[in-house]
Amino acid sequence: MKCCAEERSKQGIGMEIFNAAALKEQVELGVLPPLSEGLIGGIWSSRDGQLDPTEWMKELLLDGQNNGLKYINSKVSELTQINGSWQLSLEANNKDNEIYDWLMVCAGLESIDLLAPLGLSNTNNLAMQPVLGQALELKLPAGINLQQSINWDGINLVPRPDNHLWLGATLEPGLNQNQAGSIDALKDMQQLNGAAPEWLNQAKVIRHWQGVRAQPLGQPAPVLEQLLPGLCLMAGHYRNGILLGPASAMWAATIINEGNRDN
Repeated sequence: MKCCAEERSKQGIGMEIFNAAALKEQVELGVLPPLSEGLIGGIWSSRDGQLDPTEWMKELLLDGQNNGLKYINSKVSELTQINGSWQLSLEANNKDNEIYDWLMVCAGLESIDLLAPLGLSNTNNLAMQPVLGQALELKLPAGINLQQSINWDGINLVPRPDNHLWLGATLEPGLNQNQAGSIDALKDMQQLNGAAPEWLNQAKVIRHWQGVRAQPLGQPAPVLEQLLPGLCLMAGHYRNGILLGPASAMWAATIINEGNRDN
C-alpha cells in the first residue's frame, strides 16, 4: 500500500496512509465525523470526488445528441448480420432499417442471450451472473459533517446535499431484478457489519432501492471482446460502471479505428 501511495503522489494524486492516531486527528479537526471504536487505520485521498450517476448519464446523452447521436428508446430483440454489417430488430417497431458497420453490445446480463442466436463459439467464456445490490439514502443527525466519501470494508458512504447520505451496496449473488433482496443483508450493511458509529445508527432511512449488477465469471470485470467483424461485447462492469466506462469507450474507439484502417 505504501508503494501505491508513493506512485499516486508522483502522478499528482494525493493519497495518504493514516494510522489510528491520524484518523483521530481528522475527527478532532472536523474533517471526519466520529468513527467506530477499534479502528486501526485507513487510506485518505483528498482529491477523490463523486459523480451523480443519473445526472452524468443525462449529460452524456445530451452531449451525444448535440454531436449527432441518434437515440432510439427501444429494446433490441435480435441482431442480424448482413454482408459483414449489422441490422437490429427492435421491439417497438420490429426493424431498424439502418445498417451499421459496428455494434457495441452493452446489455449487461442480457448480452449473452442477445448473442446466442449468432452461434458464436466463444460465448461460453463470457458467462456472467447477477449480483443484487441494495442501497439506502439516509438523513444524518444534526451536527454530523461528512464531506468526503468513505469506504468501510467494501461498503460506500457517500455524502449528499442537505445532510443526506447514500449507503451501499449489498452483495447478493444469484438474485435477479425480480427478486427481493435479503433483509438480513440490508441490516448488516446499514450497521456496517456491527461496526457502525452511533451517528449512523441514528440516521433516518429516506429511501431504499435495489438493482442487479452483471459479474463476469472466471475473469475480471469488464468483458471487452471483439466477437466478429463489426461486433463487440462491452458488458459486466459489475460495481464499477461509472469508473470503467470512459476506459471502455476508449477501447471501443481504438477497435473501431483499427478496424476501419484495415478495411
